[in-house]
Amino acid sequence: MEEYSWVENHALPQMASLAYSKNEEFTPAISEKTRSIFRNRLNSAFAHLISDSNGFSYPCKLLQTLKPTAVDMDEDISAAKDKALGVIEKLMKKAKKGADNNKKPLQALAMLYALVIFQLYNGESDAVSLLDELKLCYDKLIRGKDNAEAKSEAAVVLVEILLSFMSKQSALLRKTALQAFIAFSSEITEEGLKLLIGVLESSENLKGQHELFDQDDDELNHGDEDNELDSDVEVLDANGINGHDGSDAGTEDDGEESDDSEHDEEEKEEDDDDEEAQKLDDALAKALGTHRADQDLREDSSDSDADMSDSEMMELDSKLVEIFSQRKKQPNKKQEKRDARGNIINFKSRVLDLLEIYVKEKAANLLALDLLVPLLKLIRTTTAKQLSEKAYKVIANFAKASKGLKPSENSTTLDQSKRLHVLKDIHEEGSKDQSHAFARAASAASLLVATALYRASNTNFKKIDKVYHDTQIKWHGREVKMQVSFFQDWLNWCQSHLS
Repeated sequence: MEEYSWVENHALPQMASLAYSKNEEFTPAISEKTRSIFRNRLNSAFAHLISDSNGFSYPCKLLQTLKPTAVDMDEDISAAKDKALGVIEKLMKKAKKGADNNKKPLQALAMLYALVIFQLYNGESDAVSLLDELKLCYDKLIRGKDNAEAKSEAAVVLVEILLSFMSKQSALLRKTALQAFIAFSSEITEEGLKLLIGVLESSENLKGQHELFDQDDDELNHGDEDNELDSDVEVLDANGINGHDGSDAGTEDDGEESDDSEHDEEEKEEDDDDEEAQKLDDALAKALGTHRADQDLREDSSDSDADMSDSEMMELDSKLVEIFSQRKKQPNKKQEKRDARGNIINFKSRVLDLLEIYVKEKAANLLALDLLVPLLKLIRTTTAKQLSEKAYKVIANFAKASKGLKPSENSTTLDQSKRLHVLKDIHEEGSKDQSHAFARAASAASLLVATALYRASNTNFKKIDKVYHDTQIKWHGREVKMQVSFFQDWLNWCQSHLS
């Protein structure tokens, strides 16, 4: 504890002072580049400290004593900062007095506030609007009473904030988002889950990046160049094969369609490269007064041998510099596509981290069943093997967390027709990939829904059995292709539940 006391009372304040405060004793004055390094190291320290259950207090307490004299803020921004500091103080007091089971949301929200204030000090353009959104969350989720609609709205806003944190390069922001998601998992609504599902369903290409981020997000591609310790970008196998074990994923038709799509994409990239090369050749030929190698020589060769004056040489040099400068400024289309794909894959991976938390914490919540079909689709369609494996892990953890659950109030209010529709969708999705691994995932998802329906009322058994029976008839008639293990798992489930 002495070590942490020294960190809290000496190390962090000194680091924060060097990052955000003017100090006359330093000659020459601290440069902005140096301040940026200290800010990054401060974030790295926070990322390490918040792993402790009381780690939220470090940035919160530091803000109460820090004087950001090196930060330029107008009156409106300064006023927003002061209000936010006031809310942090209230949250910390509530957390200190509250019962253990009520502390986590208070601590998590205080931590979110603190990090956004530091973003404000760092000059982040959206920090002020984030403070407004956090105030809405505080008013509706912490102070609100019995207003379900207002709480639902605030919960959606909170998920949007957490997704914005998860999209950043900062390890600190991602750790904080995960902790906040755990703390507020009880408040997550159907609309909030739809936001997470939307990320999983996005295309793993430039189009998907534009849809998710509505911009060419340089921060996603590069992050903070000086921030080595504060960045832990997940590097997934961008060349991973569609599916689960890399060998038998997908049906034959799906595989051919995927191969054709990839081949078309490669051909398009080659055409783009050829076009860019032709443009460069044409520009150089025009500047040099020559011709491209594949064109006939139409001018007397003696003209090309004519000596150039010094002024002409200088003019030519200037043209060449301009041509290559313009080419350098043009984006590399191949690299852009690779970066976009990597960005989306990384973002999906982080969203799966959130969903894994949700199914573990809220396995009894019927809303979790709505995640199953999107997870199966991701397993089947993603171009990254690691994502496929991670999505399967979420389903497996969901099944594990659901074991031994007793009927709850949620079970009695189960929308049976909706869940039966989910069950049918799972069976339809399960028929789109013949691999053994996908069959295991589809079977686990199907039995999760079956168990929820049966738990609500054992009279639902006939309805569940009919869905399986219909699928088996299609399978027997070769209308769909599925692994026999899918039906064997169902028979084993029946034996265990009806014995």
